[in-house]
Amino acid sequence: VTMVFVDDSRTDPATNGPRTLLTDIWYPATDDAKNLLKNKYSDFLLNYAIPGTKDAVNEAIGGSYGGGVFDVEAYEKVFKNESYRNAEIRDGKFPLLVFSHGNGGTRAGYTFWYDHMASHGYIVVAPDHTGNSRFTFVDGKIVPFNGDLRQYSGENRPKDVSFLLDKMTELSNAEGSQFLGRIDLNAIGVAGMSFGGFTAIHTINTDTRIKAMAALAPVWRERTNYKTPVLMMIGSEDKTIGTRGNDNNRKYYDESKGPHYLVEIKDAGHFTFTNVFQLNPNFGDGIGEGERITKPGEKVTFLSEELSHKITNSYSLAFFSRYLKGETGYDAYLQSNPFGDLIIHKFGGVD
Repeated sequence: VTMVFVDDSRTDPATNGPRTLLTDIWYPATDDAKNLLKNKYSDFLLNYAIPGTKDAVNEAIGGSYGGGVFDVEAYEKVFKNESYRNAEIRDGKFPLLVFSHGNGGTRAGYTFWYDHMASHGYIVVAPDHTGNSRFTFVDGKIVPFNGDLRQYSGENRPKDVSFLLDKMTELSNAEGSQFLGRIDLNAIGVAGMSFGGFTAIHTINTDTRIKAMAALAPVWRERTNYKTPVLMMIGSEDKTIGTRGNDNNRKYYDESKGPHYLVEIKDAGHFTFTNVFQLNPNFGDGIGEGERITKPGEKVTFLSEELSHKITNSYSLAFFSRYLKGETGYDAYLQSNPFGDLIIHKFGGVD
């Protein structure tokens, strides 16, 4: 389901209006959801209802992920996800996760992760961070990415996460809300990729409601919280954050005092942890072929989408199920490596 959340307490320089977050929410659906039409890529684009949407998206994606040319209608035909829109939510009370996209990413860029987590009993909230998203839509207008607002985004992304937790708390208690009584407010986690990982790391410094955090190829930042359970997932050949970025993330893992896990996919790059495989199967830096940063000059064929997403999803599920649901049976998985030489696996601070 798509919702729009407006924070009147903040003025957004990207729109000169109140901070507005176009947000998708994944959740466990009733079995009859399978009788509905499967979610389409155009649904994320509000079915092109806003004039100029197709051209704006073609330009935004083509200039960054699509190799200079992109056809949103052609992509519609190959876009993959396993979700249905506006389905009824299942009976039960579910942990809540907020996922923060990368710099210049979109809320639609990680459906492989949302689908997996929701199918295993999680409510996943994924906003476009307005102004830092490749594109989003506010008040009937297209709002493009604005690189000049990066510092503002760094300050406001964590506030976005906490604001969304406030709004989901309201919905969990609101008569007539589909989420009434469905959210376990004592089981809240945050996750993010790249700049979204930065966001997640910062948010656990500032919001005590968050009980566990997963960061995928994050941009590292300083910390004050050393005890919240953390899962760090990185790609050994990540060209975007580079050797220094990976070293900082390993340091973040090493300095953690609470339960902490590191999963390093050897033949993975930055965009391994996204849906960019679908946009451009030879994008590089985690997708298709590229050059190693660990051995400059040596070529690498990056790990396949199927296998890399299986690694990401399986450890994410085990981690959040252990620390939000209290399912200790996942300890065995978290402390094991079923993927052999494909990954480097470490854990610490656990019983």
